[in-house]
Amino acid sequence: MAVPSVSIYHRNYEQIRNLLRLIRLEAELTQTQLAERLGVGQSYVSKIERGESFVDLLIYVKWCEACSAAPGETLDRFLTRS
Repeated sequence: MAVPSVSIYHRNYEQIRNLLRLIRLEAELTQTQLAERLGVGQSYVSKIERGESFVDLLIYVKWCEACSAAPGETLDRFLTRS
């Protein structure tokens, strides 16, 4: 069974990126501070927020936790918006 191809520019990815940026801002973290907590470079955080990189599930979970946001509740916020 083939997996459907979804563009990085798909509306749902844009909504996820916007939500991740929002929870970072709600946590009052800069991209650099979040990157340090994730163990990645600031440019990686920036690329995710700008839509230049896919959001991996494990990074999503770590991102939420680094921002003191429950991954499940954050997913619920996404699902109620889409």
